[in-house]
Amino acid sequence: MAVKLPLADELAAIFARASELLLTDETVSRALELITAAAEAAVPGAAGAGVTLIDADGRKHTASASNTLVEVADARQYDLGQGPCLLAWASGEPVLVSDVRNDHRWPAWASAATELGLRSSVSAPLLTGDSALGAVKLYARDENSFSPATVRLLELFAAQATIFLINAQARESARMISEDLRDALAHREIIAVAKGILMARHGLDEDTAMQDLLMESRRAKRSLRDISVELVSSTQLPR
Repeated sequence: MAVKLPLADELAAIFARASELLLTDETVSRALELITAAAEAAVPGAAGAGVTLIDADGRKHTASASNTLVEVADARQYDLGQGPCLLAWASGEPVLVSDVRNDHRWPAWASAATELGLRSSVSAPLLTGDSALGAVKLYARDENSFSPATVRLLELFAAQATIFLINAQARESARMISEDLRDALAHREIIAVAKGILMARHGLDEDTAMQDLLMESRRAKRSLRDISVELVSSTQLPR
């Protein structure tokens, strides 16, 4: 029989387990799934939990959802361009909905949520500095399912999810740099020619020319070798 931990100890155990995933080859999505499942289990009456990520271009997707109901409720917000999760992201503040039928902030989404059998929700932004990466949310089938204490609890889950996302981004950036360097060593001759072309064409020093090649490689999401080959091929070299 499992021993019921006090909430503080339970959260510490959950976060410790999720943190271990960052030291393995597990993806950040697995860590978000763990946090999503834990958030749902920690709040009595919750019908589901999820994490929405929104990129710099405003593209939205549900990175983790405890069930299909969450995915559908999220999709309604994305399609309509309104709802508590989107407001939490845009405002950087948690959003509590006690009863969707009496909440007039998003009439179209409230109607869609009612059709899905949902009555209340709470959303907390994934904050990093002055911006938000998205939001974590809980849905419930009964009105008044969530309290200010639930809001604070969800903010703790959101803070932990944000840490995973930031660490994953840093790890991905380091991986890309490492791949660039390996590619450079394997194809240094063609890269040296491309670098020389940039130096002659724009009056750059060697380090700046190399940096420009690396930046173009990451921007275009192509290998450093391919970028260099293209530059050399498009340049009329003196005979």
